[in-house]
Amino acid sequence: MTASVISFSVQTGSGGFGIARRVSDRLGFRYYDWEITSEAAARAGVSPNEVIAAERVPGFLERMMRRLGAVSTVSLETSPGFSEPSPAMWSTAIQSLTSDDYRQFIERVVIELADRGEAVIVGHASQCLLRDKPGALRVLVHGSPLLRTERLAAEQGLDRERAAAMVKQSDKDRRELIKRIHHVDLLNAELYDLCLNTDRVSFDLATETIIAAAQEIA
Repeated sequence: MTASVISFSVQTGSGGFGIARRVSDRLGFRYYDWEITSEAAARAGVSPNEVIAAERVPGFLERMMRRLGAVSTVSLETSPGFSEPSPAMWSTAIQSLTSDDYRQFIERVVIELADRGEAVIVGHASQCLLRDKPGALRVLVHGSPLLRTERLAAEQGLDRERAAAMVKQSDKDRRELIKRIHHVDLLNAELYDLCLNTDRVSFDLATETIIAAAQEIA
C-alpha cells in the first residue's frame, strides 16, 4: 500500500522543502507548503483578518481548494530549483496562525487536502492534524543549528550571524506555536514515522528513503 498523503515538518536550513518537492515530483503528488496556501488564499480573496467573513460565504472552502490545485500545479512547473522559502515567509506564516479563526480554517484545508489524497503537505502542523489518519506518512527533516545556519546563509546570501539568528528564531517560534496549540514538542519523535538528519543523510538518500517508506506504509 502506498501512503495517500505525506506530511513534512522541516527545520529551517535542513533542506526539507527541497526534499519534499523531490518526493512529490517522484510520486506524482501535489505539493503544498506555506507559500502555496498563502497564495491560494490571496487568490480566493481572503486574508487572516477576513476569514470569519469569508467563512460565511457559501462554497468558500471549495473555492479555496480549487485555487490550491491551480497554484500547486503552477508552482511545481515554474519552480527554478529546490531552495527553501525565505525566513520572512516562515515568520509571516507563523504569525498568521496566531489568529485562532485563520488557524482553524487552515486546519480544515489541510484535512481536506489529506482526504483527497496524493498530497505532500509541508508545515501547517500537519504532523499533528494527521496523527491518526490511515495512509499518512509523517516525516521530520532536521539537523544541527551549525550546519543549518551554513546552508541557509549560502542559499539566501546572508552573513553567518544573520543566518544563525534566523535559524534560532525560527526554531523558537515554531516550537512555541506547536506547544501552545497542540501541547506537544515539535521534535518529539513519537509525532513522526520517519526522522531524517540531513547533517549526515544526503538529500538524495533522504528522498529515496521517504519514497520507500511511503510505498510500504499501512
